[in-house]
Parts: sequence; structure tokens; C-alpha cells
Amino acid sequence: MTISFRARILLLVLAVAVLPLGLTGLWLTRSAARSGEALLRSRLEGALETEAQALERSWIRYRTALLDFADDPAVQRALREAALPARGTAPAPPGALHVGFASLEPAVEGVVMRDRAGRTLWQVGRGRADAGGFLAFGALLRVEVPLYDQASGAPLGRLDALVPINALRPSSAAAATAGAVITALDPATGALLLPAPFDPSLLRQDRFRWNDEEWIAIRRLVREPRVQLVAAAPVAPFAGPFRGAARRGALVLLVAAGLGVGAASLLTARLTRSLEHLAAAAGDVAGGHLGRRVEVRSHDEVGRVAGAFNAMTDSLRRTLDQLAERESLAAVNEFAAALAHEVRNPLTSIQLDLQDVEERLPDVSAERAIQARALDGLRRLDRTVAGALETARSGHIQPRDLDLRATVGAAVYAAAPAFAGRGARIAWVEPTDPTPVRGDPDALERVFLNLLLNAAEALEVNSSRAATPDAATVELRGDEHHVTVTIRDRGRGIPAETLDRVFDPFFTTRAGGTGIGLAVARRIVTAHRGEIALSSELGRGTVVEVRLPTSPPPAGTT
Repeated sequence: MTISFRARILLLVLAVAVLPLGLTGLWLTRSAARSGEALLRSRLEGALETEAQALERSWIRYRTALLDFADDPAVQRALREAALPARGTAPAPPGALHVGFASLEPAVEGVVMRDRAGRTLWQVGRGRADAGGFLAFGALLRVEVPLYDQASGAPLGRLDALVPINALRPSSAAAATAGAVITALDPATGALLLPAPFDPSLLRQDRFRWNDEEWIAIRRLVREPRVQLVAAAPVAPFAGPFRGAARRGALVLLVAAGLGVGAASLLTARLTRSLEHLAAAAGDVAGGHLGRRVEVRSHDEVGRVAGAFNAMTDSLRRTLDQLAERESLAAVNEFAAALAHEVRNPLTSIQLDLQDVEERLPDVSAERAIQARALDGLRRLDRTVAGALETARSGHIQPRDLDLRATVGAAVYAAAPAFAGRGARIAWVEPTDPTPVRGDPDALERVFLNLLLNAAEALEVNSSRAATPDAATVELRGDEHHVTVTIRDRGRGIPAETLDRVFDPFFTTRAGGTGIGLAVARRIVTAHRGEIALSSELGRGTVVEVRLPTSPPPAGTT
């Protein structure tokens, strides 16, 4: 299934704009709810802190009153008598016991005095006692106060007091927020000490549902008097405004995203309409209808592409017309090229042999003059052959003095996107010294660009070799006579059986290739009196060297 270009653009808009906005809205909604709950918990904790401090301050006052009650001399004397070993029964309660208790009412519901063994001695208050101890009516907090002999400090027993929890709470205590409930539990029994509208077992949970609402509960244990304070509140009344604001924000984001998608759809429809016309025209040209043109409706990138397409078809039509006119000269040119090739090969061998002879001759030898004349003759003959090759090549050059660094750099810059598409790049370090040559900069740039594009095509997409920085390297070096450009790639390489045919016109090993790139490159290099050499190893890559003669550096070059 093929997805249209417009659909891909809309999917891209959805992926980079709408989806992040939707996720942002969802995050805002949940974050707002969590923030509201966190603020509610903070307020409940603050209310429990205030409540605990009030209880502790009140308990200090009542504890002092209870100790004063127990320190009465008559009470102390009765406790000492009860502790005597010969004593079998508890002494009669001293009258000070009832008098002292009267000073504690109504804050204390009842008091039980026990000896060191825990036996009940006396009980004062409005409750009732049984064999197990003091049982009071209502929800009261039981507190224990140890008793000591004021004279010796020895333990005499303990005092159990039943205190209404409301007596310890300040009258100004208020809820943390609207709808909140603050209550107290006996840590030992779990019984409610303050009224609450729901089952006390619910208060043991951090979150619970009651009356079709979700509640949260915060607990705090007060050590003296030992009581567990609990603050509970419904979540919805407090967190609801936060959630509502977040939902409204998310809705605004969704509306903005929808408007963005609609605008993108309209814009892409206009853009893709022009591209569709351009694609249809390209198909017609590929089918041989070279007269097809594209209407240029704008001056943006698409409009420039349309203009370039029209210029390309015009140029292609003119080129085909020129090729048709030159078809009759093709046989002559091919013969000239073949003849020049056949003559230059033995000339090169003879020249190498003569140079070898020159190296073997003594410095002072009459044969050196003969050998030098032979070499000069060979060079003149070589120039004649070069003229024959000049007649066989296509196109013309307009030489001028130039610095080859700029030409090679321009080709590297133009070829970089082709390497980037395969996850690779070109390693190129521009020399610091000028490399002067005489030639046509445009023609030479086409040579190096064609060689670099061939190197990019040879790389495997996303392969480990292509991903290395030296997937292709360009080296420029020169001496006083020559400038050499070496291009190395780590591509697929060329099979040995076809290596000797790579410069033949219309021969190619690449699907979709024309087979004229290397042939034209060699003709251009030859026209500059240069050399191009190619070596390759299958599976390891290819090396191409272009060697050009130097010239005096251009004026102003440093």
C-alpha cells in the first residue's frame, strides 16, 4: 500500500504536533488532580498538627492537676498503708480523695487508684467499676499516671483517669477545609473518641468511599495523651476545580490541534497539487513526450523546481537534437579514439624502456644524446596522439589559472548530501598550501563530483562500513610538477572481470546507470593533460587518482 505525499505530511503533523498536545492535555488533567489532592493532604496535615499541639498543651495542664491530686498527704499515706505486706485489704479511701476529685470535675469523668500489683484500691467518679477495672459511660480516653512516694521516691502504684477528649480540645478548633472531619481513635481498641459520620474501620484506610464520594484520610499518633487523631475529607469538592481547569485547558489544546490539522490539510492540498502536476509531467517526459511543460504558479521551492524541470526538458531536447546531428561523426570519432589508444600504449612502453636505458647509461656517455633525441621524438609523437584524442572527445574546455582546492571543496560540498543519506560523510582536509593548475573549473568540478557520487552509490545504506567517518576520503597533494587528487571509498568494489571496462562509454555495473560518467570524466581529465587511474578490490572499496599538471599560482593566492 502506497501512502501519498500529502498523507505523509499530515501524519507528520499528527506525530509532531497533535499527539504531543494530546499527551500534554492528559498530563495536565492528571497533574492537576494530583496537585489538588496534594494540597488537600497538606491542609489536613496542618490541621492535625494544630490539633495535636492543642491536645499536648491541654494534657500538660490536666496531668499536673492529677499529680497534685495524687500528691495530697492523706492520699500518699493511704497508698503507703496499702503497700504494707501485712495488709490484706485496701484501707478506707481518704476523705481527701473525694475533695481532690471535685477540683478535677468536669474535665475528668473518673479516677481509679491502683497499688503496685495493679489491684483497684479506690474509685471516684461518675462511672462504675467491676473486677477488671474502671468502666466509664461514653467515649472517654483512659490515661495512666504512675504514682511515687514523695519521701523515698519508691513506686506506690498508678492512677487511671478517664478524660473526655473534648475537654482537651480548644474551643477554637476548626476543620481544615469545607466538608472535612477531624476525629480521634483509641489506639488500643480503635474506638471512636469523637463523633464521626461513618464507620470507624474506614478511617484505617488512606482512601475510602463513603456516601458515593471518594475520601482521603490522614492520621497522626499523639504520644501523651496516647491518642490517634484522624482528619478525613472528600476529594471532589477540593480537587474538582483543579480538574475542571485542566479539562478546559486540554479542550483548548485539542481545539488548537484540530485547527492546526485543518490548516495543514489545506496547505498540503495546495502544495501536493503542484507536485502531482510535476510528477505527471515527469512521467510524460520519461515516456518520450519531451514537449511537456509544467506551469509555474509560484516562486517558492516548488515553483523553482517546476522552472528547473522546464529548463531541463528544454536542455534535454536540445541535447538530443545535437546528438542526432553528431551521430554521423560517431564512427570517425570512435576510430580516432581507438587509433590514438592503440598508438599511445606502445609509445608509453617505449618511453619507459628508454628511460630505463637512460638510468643505466654512465653520466658521461655519447649514447646519452641519442637517447635524449629519441625521448624528445616520443614526446612529440605523444602530443600528436593527444591531439587525436582531443578530436575524439565531446565538449570543450576554457582553461584558466585556478587553485584546485576550491574546485575539490565545491565538489565535496555538493556530494555531502548523497553520503548523508547513507549514514556516512566525506573525510576531507583542505591543504594549507595552494595547488595551482590551469584548467576549466566547472569541468573539473564535474569530474570530482561524478567520482564522489559513484563512491556514494557504492556504499551500502546504513552498513557498518558506511557509518565510519572515512567511508570516503578525499586527499589533495601536489609537488612542483603535478597535483594529485585521490578519492577512496569503502564501498562494494568492482569485480576484477569488469574493472578494465569501467571507462568504456555506456558500460555500467549499476542498475539505472548511464555508463557515460567515467567516460566523460576521463575525456575531461585528458583534455587537461591529466591522468585518471582506478583500482578496486571486491568487498573492500575503490581508489581513483586524478593527476593534473601544475601551473603558476593565480595572482593574489597565498
